[in-house]
Amino acid sequence: MKRFLSATIIAVSMILTGCATTYSSQVSVFHEWPQGNQDKSYILERLPAQENNPEYKFYEEELRTQLGLHGFKEIAVGATPALKIGMQYGTTMSELQYSSAWHPAMYDPFWNMHFRRAYLYDPYFPYYGRRLSGPIDINVTRYYLHQLEIDMSDFASNKKLASIRVSSEQTEPEISKQMPYLIESALQGFPGKNGSTTNVELPLNKDHKDTNK
Repeated sequence: MKRFLSATIIAVSMILTGCATTYSSQVSVFHEWPQGNQDKSYILERLPAQENNPEYKFYEEELRTQLGLHGFKEIAVGATPALKIGMQYGTTMSELQYSSAWHPAMYDPFWNMHFRRAYLYDPYFPYYGRRLSGPIDINVTRYYLHQLEIDMSDFASNKKLASIRVSSEQTEPEISKQMPYLIESALQGFPGKNGSTTNVELPLNKDHKDTNK
């Protein structure tokens, strides 16, 4: 039994302390992209609230870079483009709780400093079916859902040609660290299969390798 507990504690600890090497996101694509050699000249279209937003303008530069890598060309002011492209983004928070009698917090005083105390009914505890008489530890981890939407429309007719939505759940709350990955993920394999949702994995670069710890 002691050997089992030790192995379990080590395995759980390795999972908790390990660092991811890729950035994972879900990408949904809906489009009516024309066949053939589509003119990819564009302008970036801002919403009124985005006009004087330094954060948005910063992310625009990343969008320009990624669009350029996929053959899009931003035109000079005064010229007529084929497309207009806009983006929106946001973050929402959710809280997940994990409770287990086998958690390393039960055996390691270091972990006890990072967990809430609570009473719990645990059917897998050795005293099956009984309410525990003492406190056990509940690990509370916050996850943040980062989302990005990129829309592409025909400039002349205003017809929407593509809508790309990206979402990624991370423990890092700052969306500024997510945007390079979200934008790159959105344009992977563009335009992609209409109506598809795929999981995209990108390698973490050195500047953002702490994003998924």
